[in-house]
Amino acid sequence: MILIAKVQTINGGNPAQTGDIFRVTVKDGFLCLNQQVIGYKEKLCTDYKVRYCCLSTSIGQTISITTTTTPSIPTVNNCGRQSITPSTQRIVGGTEATPNSWPWTVSLQVRGHFCGGTLIDTRHVVTAAHCLTSAIASQIRVIAGLHERLNINTGRTQNLGVSRIFMHEQYNTITQAHDIAILRLSQPVQLNSYVSLICLPGPDPQESMSVTVAGWGSTYKGSPLPNALRQVTVRVTNAQAQAAYPAYFNAQRQIGAGIPQTGGKDSCQGDSGGPLMYNSNGQWYLSGVVSFGTDCALSNYPGVYTRTSAYRTWIQSKINSN
Repeated sequence: MILIAKVQTINGGNPAQTGDIFRVTVKDGFLCLNQQVIGYKEKLCTDYKVRYCCLSTSIGQTISITTTTTPSIPTVNNCGRQSITPSTQRIVGGTEATPNSWPWTVSLQVRGHFCGGTLIDTRHVVTAAHCLTSAIASQIRVIAGLHERLNINTGRTQNLGVSRIFMHEQYNTITQAHDIAILRLSQPVQLNSYVSLICLPGPDPQESMSVTVAGWGSTYKGSPLPNALRQVTVRVTNAQAQAAYPAYFNAQRQIGAGIPQTGGKDSCQGDSGGPLMYNSNGQWYLSGVVSFGTDCALSNYPGVYTRTSAYRTWIQSKINSN
């Protein structure tokens, strides 16, 4: 049977503009999920009117089911899972990503891309503090569901404003300590196959474990930014980072990652603020935020990433604040 659900607010408005989290299923019909989602439990659901109907010609037939709404909302149990499988090839030394295979990766733009970021819930993006030292919230656009940096108006993208910037209070512009920040979106993203959430917090990757970086940064030092999102797989190299940056690197708050001794794979200019991701039991976790390095992909000089597990309490406090 073909099921069609027409949903409006009682005043005839678009549900997507209410800020509510909702879904439609054949079993349960239209559901507002605010009470089940962290950060929305205090928001009362808007009053809706829902009309279900089916075509008379479908009676007695078995036909695929369709609805007029987006796919089911991801939950904490399926964060870090993609609808589109990422490339398994192993930015600098990397490869173009399969479009929308890193659906939590966003582009921060002011007259063009300047940094990356990661969706950790429908209203908040984690990025690097050094990206935002002179930023004005009202001038930033967050582009979710993006693959080609210069093509922001596809049917898969969402172009969102920023209502507030949370810079870490102890961020040091010289040492890059506490290089982490959070953007609060002016309205929630709509979760679907192209836009979803990464898991946070999660297990910390240990020395020599593989981690993945995605971004629109330079493919070599000084190169123009690529148009398409790229990815690269590197290894955790904390010992090498400590040796390379003895005055700056702190393994309790940062992660070093690269290719030991040989180099050749790294994040670079334009990747800043983007995700360092670790896969555990089929789910991707935000382990780090692209912070700094010496040039790009030099041997013995791994990239340095802000360790998100060290900032769990800080992140939660900002998400829960007014």
